[in-house]
Amino acid sequence: MSRPTAASRLAVGGVVLFWIGTLVAGALAPGYSARVDYISSLAGRGSEVAVLGIATLTVIGLAHLAAAAALRGVIGVLLALAGVAGLTVAAFRTGCPGGAAGCGFETTDAPPDVADVVHGLAVVGYEVALLGAMLVVAVRLARPRPVAAVLTAVAAVVSVVLMLQIGGVDNGWWQRGWLVVNTGWLVVLVTALRVESDVGS
Repeated sequence: MSRPTAASRLAVGGVVLFWIGTLVAGALAPGYSARVDYISSLAGRGSEVAVLGIATLTVIGLAHLAAAAALRGVIGVLLALAGVAGLTVAAFRTGCPGGAAGCGFETTDAPPDVADVVHGLAVVGYEVALLGAMLVVAVRLARPRPVAAVLTAVAAVVSVVLMLQIGGVDNGWWQRGWLVVNTGWLVVLVTALRVESDVGS
């Protein structure tokens, strides 16, 4: 099995494990709502399922690093940055003194500290890096695979739109939709698009 194939499979497996972990941790956390609550609250300081939540966030960061190893070049660098940002999100956990449910919305939440700030910046950094990868792929696919290029550009726009909705009503659904787009695109990138041959390094 070649390095790109092995890394691609690790990336896909990481995405699958991330969503399984999110579902399981959310089901185990008392009062937690997928419609309202942040995914990262599952790993928060004070979360009842913090260990599982941390593992879940870590594996999605590793999935992006695996994709970076599969693709390399400029796209690989951008995916690696997204992966490092994902690992930073897992390492710098938000404060959830009341548990995962309602974290970030409760009036009893502690004031933001350094970990909270780094966590938020890492989320933004993740999105910026992944958008960069999407745009590079779209440009490089413009001639050989124009439909794939357009769909990648659409995915980038939808990702931004969904991210901007996070923090409001139905926060959890918006965040999950955002990550479905991002992780779904990542899976397509390392499988169907075959970027090694389609867009080069």
